[in-house]
Amino acid sequence: EEGGESFWDTGNTGAATLGQSNVVPSDDTPHGIGKSAKLETKFIGIAGVGKLAAGSIYSGSFRKVDGTNGILDFGRPWNTRPTKLKGYYKYTSAPTDYASEEWKHLIGKPDTCNIYIILADWTTPYEIRTNPKNRQLLDLNSPEIIAHGELRSGTSIETWQEFEIELKYRATNRKPKYIVVAAAASRLGDYFTGGTGTVLYVDEFSLEYDY
Repeated sequence: EEGGESFWDTGNTGAATLGQSNVVPSDDTPHGIGKSAKLETKFIGIAGVGKLAAGSIYSGSFRKVDGTNGILDFGRPWNTRPTKLKGYYKYTSAPTDYASEEWKHLIGKPDTCNIYIILADWTTPYEIRTNPKNRQLLDLNSPEIIAHGELRSGTSIETWQEFEIELKYRATNRKPKYIVVAAAASRLGDYFTGGTGTVLYVDEFSLEYDY
C-alpha cells in the first residue's frame, strides 16, 4: 500500500551508494502476468573501486548503509506455522570471479543461489551486519529458530521451474514471532563472494499449511 510499510526489501540501498541497482521488477514471469523479481550479482563501483553486490530480496527492511556495507533488519511479525514455501524460480549461474579470503577456493566454480524460509521467536527483528569488522549473519543453530527450509542450486535453468521447500521444525510447542523469506542470486553474497552476471528470478511465493 502506498505510504504503508513494505513487507519486502532488498540490498538496493547499499548497491545504489556505489552507482546502480541490482534488484529490479521484471515482466518475465511464469504465467505472463504481473511482475517477478530479477536479482543479479554485479560488481558495483566506479573505475574498478567497489565490491561485488549479490542481488537479494527478503522479508524485512534495509536500515542503513555502513560505508559500502549494509545493516539490515531480518524478519516480519508472524505467528502461524506453515509447512512449505512454494514458488517459481529461474536461474543463470556464472563462474565465481570474486571471493573473500575464506572463500578463495570457490574461484572459477559455478555460483550458487539460495531461497530459504525461517521461523523464529526473536523478540525483535534480527540485525544483519555485512561489515567484516563487526559482521553478524544468520546463525541457523540459534535456539530462537523454530523452523527452517532451504533450496540451493548451482545449475542454470532456462525456463521457470516450480519449487517446494519443506519446513523442518525443531519445536512444535512454540509459536513463531517472525518470518524470514529470502532469495539471493549468490548464496555467499554477504561475504561479497559470487559470479558477475549470475541472475535469479523469483515469483509467486506462497505458504502451505497442513491441518
